[in-house]
Amino acid sequence: MLNYVIFAGVLTFIISLVSIPIIIKLSHRFNLFDSTSHRKIHSKDTSRIGGLGIFIAFFPAACYLILKYSQNYNPYFLIAGMLIAFLCGFVDDLVRIRVRYKLLIQIISASMIVLSGLMIKDLRIYTFFYINFGVFSYPLTIFWIIAFMNAVNLIDGMDGLSTGIVLIANFFLIVISLISGNYPVLALAVLLECSILGFYIFNFPPAKIFLGDGGAYFIGFMYSVFPLMGVKKSAALTVFLIPMILMLIPISDIVQVILKRYKDGKNLFHPDKNHLHHRLMNIGFSTKEILAVVYTYTAILGIFSLIMVAVHSKFTMFLLGFIILIVGISFYMLNRAETLISDLKQESKSSKDLLRKNLDNIRFFRKIS
Repeated sequence: MLNYVIFAGVLTFIISLVSIPIIIKLSHRFNLFDSTSHRKIHSKDTSRIGGLGIFIAFFPAACYLILKYSQNYNPYFLIAGMLIAFLCGFVDDLVRIRVRYKLLIQIISASMIVLSGLMIKDLRIYTFFYINFGVFSYPLTIFWIIAFMNAVNLIDGMDGLSTGIVLIANFFLIVISLISGNYPVLALAVLLECSILGFYIFNFPPAKIFLGDGGAYFIGFMYSVFPLMGVKKSAALTVFLIPMILMLIPISDIVQVILKRYKDGKNLFHPDKNHLHHRLMNIGFSTKEILAVVYTYTAILGIFSLIMVAVHSKFTMFLLGFIILIVGISFYMLNRAETLISDLKQESKSSKDLLRKNLDNIRFFRKIS
C-alpha cells in the first residue's frame, strides 16, 4: 500500500500543479476574481477558485482508496459528504450564496459523515473520566465538522496563510498516522498534502490564485474527518486534541474575533480586520514575516502533538494546559504590543498637534509685530 501512496501522492501533486495555471486562465476569461476592498490585503484582482485544482487532484484517487479500504463506515456517504462540502463553497465562489443556505448545506455534508458511521461517540480521559455521548453524538459530530470547515475559511485572509497552516498541521497528522499504523488515513492525508502543495506554490505571496470557499470548506472538511477515521485509536481524548492543537492558533484567533464582534454588538459573520494577520500587520510585520511567525507556532504545536502521542495518556492534560498557556501568553504579548504602539502613535499625534499650535502662535505674533 505504501508504494501506491507514494505513486498516488506524486500524481496528485502533478495534477494540482498543472491544473492551477489552467484555472487561472479560466478565471481571467470568465472574470472569476476575488475583488479588492478596504478589508482585504491583496491589491489586484486574483482568481478565487483555486480550490477546484485541489479537488480535481484529490477526489478521484481518494474515492478509489475509500472504496477499497473502507473499514467500519459506509464509503458512499463519505464520498457524498466530500462532494457536497466542496460544491457548497465552489458554487458560492461562482454566484455567492447567503450565509443561512451555506450553513444548511454544510449541515447536510456533515450529516453524510454521521450516516457513514463515523461519529464522536465517547470521550475518555485516562482512567478517571468517561462519557458516552449517546444521541448527542450526532449534533456533536456535525458541529465538529462544520467548525473546522469554517475555521479554515475564516483564516484564509492572506497569501499562503490557511494553506500553509494546513500543510504543516496535516504533515503531523501523516506522521501520527504512520506511527499508529493507520494506513487508510495515512494514504488520504498524503493525497491531501500533495494536492494542497501543488496549489500552495501559486498561493505563496505574491499569490497568483486564492483558495476560495470551495477549497477552504473542502480542506476543513477532510481535516475534521481524518481523526474520526482513527488517527490515534488508543486514546479517545487524543483523537479530539491532536487536530485542535495543530489548529490552535487559527482557532484561538477565530474565538477572539467572535468575542470582539459580540462585545462590539456587531454581526458575528460580518468580516472585519481584527484577525491575527491583520493585527500583526498593524504592528509592523510584513506578509512573509507573518507567515514565518504563524508557521513556526504551528510547527511547535505539531511537535507537542507528537509528544502527546508518545507519552502516557495520564500526562495529556498537563501538556494541554502547558500548550494553552504558551498560546495565551503569545496573544497577551500581541495585545500589549498593540497597546504600546497605539500609545506611541497617540503621543506622536499629540506632539505634532502641539508643534503645529506653537508654530501657529509664532506666526500670529510675527504678524502682529
